[in-house]
Amino acid sequence: MEYQIVGRGIEVTPAMRSAAIKKISYFEKYFNSDYPVRCVVTFSVGHLDQTVEINIHSKETDLRAKVQASDAYEAIDLAMDKLEKQMRKMKTQLINAKSKKNSLAEDMRLEMLEDDPSENEDIDKIVKKKKILLTPMDASEALTRMEALDHSFFIYIDSKTQKRCVLYKREEGDFGLIELDE
Repeated sequence: MEYQIVGRGIEVTPAMRSAAIKKISYFEKYFNSDYPVRCVVTFSVGHLDQTVEINIHSKETDLRAKVQASDAYEAIDLAMDKLEKQMRKMKTQLINAKSKKNSLAEDMRLEMLEDDPSENEDIDKIVKKKKILLTPMDASEALTRMEALDHSFFIYIDSKTQKRCVLYKREEGDFGLIELDE
C-alpha cells in the first residue's frame, strides 16, 4: 500500500504519521497484492477538534472515512472502525446480491472479514423510492433548481455533452459535479 499523509492547517508530526500508517497497514491483508492500492490520510484541525479523513483507492474500490474527535489519534481509530464497517457492508452486499458483480471487489479479499449480522438491517433504511425524468440543462440551471428544491444533490443531463451529471453540495459548502461515462 502506498501512503500519502497530508496536513491542512496542522503540521503532521512523525508520531501522527507513524500511528496512521501502523493502524491503516492492518487493511493491507484485505487487498489483493496484484493491484496497486493508494491511501491518502488528511489531518486537519477545527475550532475544538481534529479531523482525519482516510481515502483508500484501489483498482475497483474506493473507501472513505472522515471523522472528528478531540485528538488525532482518537480520530484515526474512529476512521478505522468506519472503514472496516464499509468493507463488511460491501461483503454482505456481494453475498446477498442476486447477480454478483465480481468487479466491485475483485481487488479485495473480503472473505477474510468476519460477517456482521447487523449489516442486513441497512436495507430497511430505504424508506422512499422515486423515479425522475432527466432534463437537459447547463450546470448553472441545475444549481438553481437544486437550491430551489433545497436538496443536497441534483441529477440532470448536460445540454452540451449529453452526459448524465450529478451536482452535489460538499461539506465545505461549495459544490461538486460528477459526469457519468456510459
